[in-house]
Amino acid sequence: MSLLKKNDCVKQLILPLDHSPAFEDKDFVVSVANKEAYHSLMSWPQWSHPYLSIYGERGSGKTHLSYIWQEKTKAQYFTGHDFNRMDIEDLLKGEGPLILDDAHLIEKEEKLFHFYNHIMDKKGSFLLLSLFPPSQWTLRLPDLQSRLKVIPAIKIHAPDETLLSRLITKLFQDLQVRVESDVVSFLVKHMERSFQSADTWVERLNRASLIQKRRITIPLVRELLEEEARVEKHPQSLHPTNQDLSNDQWEGESQ
Repeated sequence: MSLLKKNDCVKQLILPLDHSPAFEDKDFVVSVANKEAYHSLMSWPQWSHPYLSIYGERGSGKTHLSYIWQEKTKAQYFTGHDFNRMDIEDLLKGEGPLILDDAHLIEKEEKLFHFYNHIMDKKGSFLLLSLFPPSQWTLRLPDLQSRLKVIPAIKIHAPDETLLSRLITKLFQDLQVRVESDVVSFLVKHMERSFQSADTWVERLNRASLIQKRRITIPLVRELLEEEARVEKHPQSLHPTNQDLSNDQWEGESQ
């Protein structure tokens, strides 16, 4: 006996589509929130120091910036997880600058200390991308801590309305979904202003559009905003009542 609703069956058929985000320089949205990070990064190799740290919340464009810089410098790209599992020789065997994304996830402090010293000895360059500046990382090694504290750290700030609108438009374009500008403006005026929220809303609206077979319009945005407000006001509404379960069961039996 199936207890699935018809909508549940539809949801199971909505598979995630593999749309790669656009990471070229022309696709990066420069604004007040990120222009210092962008212009500082693009001024390489005229940096005042051989290293730079850019930090900010998830979805703020740090990885996009790293792709732009990698294209410009032919840098090697590693994540914090890569750094933890790879041998130091493999990390350092290439030529040119290096990028460490999600660098705050690095756990091997001795390896990072050796990495830093090796690049300084070679007069190389490296870019750290993280949620927090290196000065706020919790480190055991005083020598490593003192070295990382001097790295210039630039923050990507919370987005303003203009950046948020352009970012949401870009995220929909990455999904090959056309959304009118008035819909984006309406969403921006009512959503939380953060990069993470932009990602969440684009994914949520795209999924609702696919499931309901509707275009993404102001009425659809309003419905989801009202649904979110109801859940925040009555979180227990997420859990079905006994009556709801009974109705679901009857619906399942009738299929």
